[in-house]
Amino acid sequence: RFLDYLSDLCVSNHIAIPVTQELICKCVLDSKNSDILIKTELRPVKEMSQTHEYLSIEYSEEEVWLTWTDKNNDHHEKSIRQLAQEARAGNAHDENVLSYYRYQLKLFARMCLDRQYLAIKEISQQLGVDLIFLCMADEMLPFDLRASFCHLMLHVHVDRDPQELVMPVKFARLWTEIPTAITIKDYDSNLNVSRDDKKNKFASTMEFVEDYLNNVVSEAVPFANEEKNKLTFEVVSLAHNLIYFGFYSFSELLRLTRTLLGIIDCVQNP
Repeated sequence: RFLDYLSDLCVSNHIAIPVTQELICKCVLDSKNSDILIKTELRPVKEMSQTHEYLSIEYSEEEVWLTWTDKNNDHHEKSIRQLAQEARAGNAHDENVLSYYRYQLKLFARMCLDRQYLAIKEISQQLGVDLIFLCMADEMLPFDLRASFCHLMLHVHVDRDPQELVMPVKFARLWTEIPTAITIKDYDSNLNVSRDDKKNKFASTMEFVEDYLNNVVSEAVPFANEEKNKLTFEVVSLAHNLIYFGFYSFSELLRLTRTLLGIIDCVQNP
């Protein structure tokens, strides 16, 4: 409740309140108060003869671990996959730890909302693009936790400098700029080459977004699972911002648009 209360204080009507954000950042991120937060680390996957299911990460040689200190000042650590697996098995303590961590991620995202760089600078050092991507794409984690990581990716790494809004389609041009012949692939060949640098950093994220949305379209009843809908909402929101920050070429944008229109056209059975 405390973390949720701080999250609500950061915003008003979905718009950040910079003064309050700054006060909360200075308090929450102060080293003196580090014991209230769960720390996140990337560690190499251990090679063990008896490998548990939650340790077999197909797309990475690293895994995400959480470390925290309890009220008795005892140190604890577990991989996030192990926490998720044991929470599903009915372990109330691990379920509570994951719930607390999810609200912590929500607070971090609110602290970074609307490019609050005081928070972004600190949080992005611990929660990098690769770490957040691993948790977004990990099907072993619960949907609400993956949705929180997706939301965090947007506000810590995507909606920040050097990304700026661009016009994906130019509706007006000078007559002299209009070529005599053009194809879809040539349409945006003269755009800023910095897009390639941005795309390289978020290549895995963009691939995940497109694959996830394609899977949603292919499902017989796409919105039957309310928990999964939380993740779907955040993935669509992330796709929306990636588009408006100019991550997609025109041909890629057409492909993604067809997928999004397919989701809108999905008709659920009564």
